Amino acid sequence: MTLQSLGVCGSLRSGSTNSRLLEAAARLLPAGVDLHLTTLVGRLPLFNPDISVAASDVVFQWVQEMRGADGLVISAPEYARGYPGALKNALDWLVDTDAFVAKPFMMLAASGRSTVGRDTLITVLETMSGIHVVQASIVVNLLGTPSDAASIIASAEHATRILASMDRFAAEVRSKNTEEK
Repeated sequence: MTLQSLGVCGSLRSGSTNSRLLEAAARLLPAGVDLHLTTLVGRLPLFNPDISVAASDVVFQWVQEMRGADGLVISAPEYARGYPGALKNALDWLVDTDAFVAKPFMMLAASGRSTVGRDTLITVLETMSGIHVVQASIVVNLLGTPSDAASIIASAEHATRILASMDRFAAEVRSKNTEEK
């Protein structure tokens, strides 16, 4: 059975380093793993608990994408010592659902400088009952380097680290799924 992972980029910037890192990860997957990169984060309306998930097509689709994923791969920049508001908004839409309950997640960071925002995001995801797969979470320093997906993949060092990270993540998610059965 193919492991279904959901890639979420916290940046809305076209061609951001974080989105390119996720694109590279989606091409460097171990056998039996799929990584779908969502495009919904920036399309979600502002969170309002008075609006039901079913009342908005895009919110409903976001919840369904999350619910259908075995695990979450996230990459987000740090702005003003926090993670982006659009990502916080997307996570808020999940709080009143079961879509993220006990969901494994890993972090792919494009910069070693964004530690406060990343740590805050990890805390939020763990508070939402997410399971951080620490051993799969890595920093791939892309600052000052060509960072399109092809360049990231062409770097033997980056490609090896990303593939190993995705392999560790897949093994942990499969192990968790086996324990639940």
